[in-house]
Amino acid sequence: MELIEETYFGWNPLSHAPGCERPVWDDAQVLHTAGVRPGTYGAEHHDCSHADCSHGDRFERVQLRLLCRTCGTVCTISGESLMQVISHTAATGWGQAPLELGGVWLWPGRPAIEGGEPYQYLVTRDASRTVSRDTLYGIISGYFNASGTKLWVAGARPDPDGAHQISTLRWRHASPGYEDLAAAAAWIADVETAPQRPLVVAV
Repeated sequence: MELIEETYFGWNPLSHAPGCERPVWDDAQVLHTAGVRPGTYGAEHHDCSHADCSHGDRFERVQLRLLCRTCGTVCTISGESLMQVISHTAATGWGQAPLELGGVWLWPGRPAIEGGEPYQYLVTRDASRTVSRDTLYGIISGYFNASGTKLWVAGARPDPDGAHQISTLRWRHASPGYEDLAAAAAWIADVETAPQRPLVVAV
């Protein structure tokens, strides 16, 4: 399953031509990733006998995604083995308006199951047009404990040297598990003023 940071980050905006009189997309972004060809095992490798062809086990994949904010349609077009997938913001998370909760703004990721609620949210302190690495303030991630209870854990203040990791990102602060999403959001809103649990390091 795609991580929420992959849903929102790494996609670059497309530029308009010089002199464009209305340089506005509903939303269009492009992502460059490395792909691995299926069926490549051991000594068997994919190659092409043509000297000018770069076909190999790995290749560069280009993806373009477009968003219609009016109807909520998300169209993803992939290069190399050209493929087009039509989806909806309810299935991708990306493209939905953020949810204001507990004094912060929650940007949804993908739902855990079709028709379900998102299991992760990125958090900003303001209602920006979109969430970016510059506006990112926190994350909320859902999980089930040993008794099967759904809990929400939050991280705040992204910090590459932070002591806490949620998803693939590191955070300066991390919360306990909350049974209520709103409580996790309120924790992020108040994290700078509330007393923090001491970090215990075993030596």
